[in-house]
Amino acid sequence: MEAALASLSAFRPRFFPPKQAVAIGLRRQSTVRGCPARTPNSCPCFSLGARCRGPDMYDSHPTLDFTRLRSEIIGVDSPFNTPFGQRLMLYGDYTASGRSLAFIENYLMSVLRNYANTHTEDDVSGRSMTQLLHSAEEKIKEAVNAGPKGRIIAIGAGSTAAIDKFQQIIGVQIPPATLMLLEQMIHQDFGPDGPHMLQNCLLTHRPVVFVGPYEHHSNEVTWRQGLCETIEVRLAADGGLDLEHLEQLLQEPRFEGRMKIGSFSAASNVTGMRSPVRELASLLHRYGALVCFDYAASAPYVEIDMNPEPGAEGGDPSVDAVFISPHKFLGGPGSSGVLVFHERIYHKEIAPSIGGGGTVDYVGPSGQDFIEDIEQREKAGTPGVLQTMKAALAFEVKQRIGIERIEARELEMLEQAFGKWRQNENIEILGNLDPHRRISIVSFNIKDPRGGYLHPRLVTVLLNDLFGIQSRAGCSCAGPYGHALLEIDEQEAQRYRNCVLDGFQGIKPGWCRIGFHYAMDDTDVGFIVDAIEFLAREGQHFVELYDFDPESGVWTHKKGEEPGPLFSLDEALKVQHPDPQPISSEMRRDLHARWLSEAEDLAKKLKAKGLRPSRKLEGELGELQFFSL
Repeated sequence: MEAALASLSAFRPRFFPPKQAVAIGLRRQSTVRGCPARTPNSCPCFSLGARCRGPDMYDSHPTLDFTRLRSEIIGVDSPFNTPFGQRLMLYGDYTASGRSLAFIENYLMSVLRNYANTHTEDDVSGRSMTQLLHSAEEKIKEAVNAGPKGRIIAIGAGSTAAIDKFQQIIGVQIPPATLMLLEQMIHQDFGPDGPHMLQNCLLTHRPVVFVGPYEHHSNEVTWRQGLCETIEVRLAADGGLDLEHLEQLLQEPRFEGRMKIGSFSAASNVTGMRSPVRELASLLHRYGALVCFDYAASAPYVEIDMNPEPGAEGGDPSVDAVFISPHKFLGGPGSSGVLVFHERIYHKEIAPSIGGGGTVDYVGPSGQDFIEDIEQREKAGTPGVLQTMKAALAFEVKQRIGIERIEARELEMLEQAFGKWRQNENIEILGNLDPHRRISIVSFNIKDPRGGYLHPRLVTVLLNDLFGIQSRAGCSCAGPYGHALLEIDEQEAQRYRNCVLDGFQGIKPGWCRIGFHYAMDDTDVGFIVDAIEFLAREGQHFVELYDFDPESGVWTHKKGEEPGPLFSLDEALKVQHPDPQPISSEMRRDLHARWLSEAEDLAKKLKAKGLRPSRKLEGELGELQFFSL
């Protein structure tokens, strides 16, 4: 990745004064002989910090800090039109997906000159791509301390694919169509009682999976559909995971003799609540369970250690498998999902989960012999070389910045936000408010003085239209946790469900979520905090400016919407690729102050007209309506 950073030698952000531009530059070092590369971009070294042996390269540890990272984000401070005028994009939706970095994209563009399929080392293109792929895989394993027995499979686009692959490997993944076919076949041979006999057998002997109270759907619904029984560990009084309840479940006689699996989110993607990873691993291993963690939400910000040193408390704190979504990292969009697991859980005596190109030693007219190497035999077909490289580079960015610096910055941002928002009774922050127990993900709702709340999707629209802030509304793919957070009982949940199934998505409860990212500077954070505080004071006055569609849940300004981006080859041929154009913090502060002032002035005009009563939807929709209209 040295070559990636080298591509920025001539880069100078448009809005940085000369001294700032120099401060984020790179230092050169004397050439170390021996590299076959003639130019930095042709160097085969793959690393953010590897010592490149090419001529006239940068030093082995180029400067990389928060300021530098912000200036490299593609789309940073980019202008766009809203119903209230032009705004600068301030991205706060990092929990859903990260943002691309210019130097990573430039580096991968240079790699494309030698791009070829892997599975050969007989020519320079195939050989170099194979080497780069293996190097990227090793770097990811190093980043999670997978150890010598750790194995990696890059698959799909995120943790969902990684979880599915893991379920295939341990034998619990079964497609619904396959299950239906089995039932039909058994019915044909054993009569109408056959499927019931099969079901009883499965219920008695199937594996049991323990999941946490704040799982993403990918780490709960997938298990529910598998050949296993899914048991949810309850929330503790402090909003965390109840370890005592888990231990009680692990000791229950009905689970004796059955394969046990613990699959928990390392942190909630709704509240940022951290799970006690080490304690969970030791407890699960004590009772013979496999230990798995879904790091989709937290991997960009926390340490992942699959083989920590045993502590004085004893037990085995190691982790058997981790599921990661590198697209959520800064620099990660477009990368593959990642599964890393200990080889002891793998059965090499059976065929791989998918047989195909690259998985076999020999294929004859009537049979095939599969490769022994786990990573090769589970990598059927063409691997995502560029996707895996991007995942590894995103990990290296995180490692270069440093976990301690990231966590310290996150704590600062949470304390700043909570310190102000706690003073406004109209802001309801979900989850435990201790910033030391969270990563910097915040979900909240805003009360309306007329009663009820502002619809979460309207809050997101107003943050976008008034201030340019990108957030996300909904249930964050964490439905069971959402019911607990919003105190929705089973009876009320069924009523909501019926309305949604009738086609009214807009009635679904939820929240607005913002992610404070360590690459944000104080100007960004302060503006987000002030903007949300403003909506908590004045947001109810803006409801009348928007139309609500109860079927889709979309809020549209009465002026209408700007046309969306076009997708076609013609559009692709027109595109140029300018460097990111960050705006100085001083200029942004001035713009933020102006936009807040404009919002205040508009709120005064709307208040002068008087706040009309909130409208009610008809029938059961109106009975369930929790938001102003």
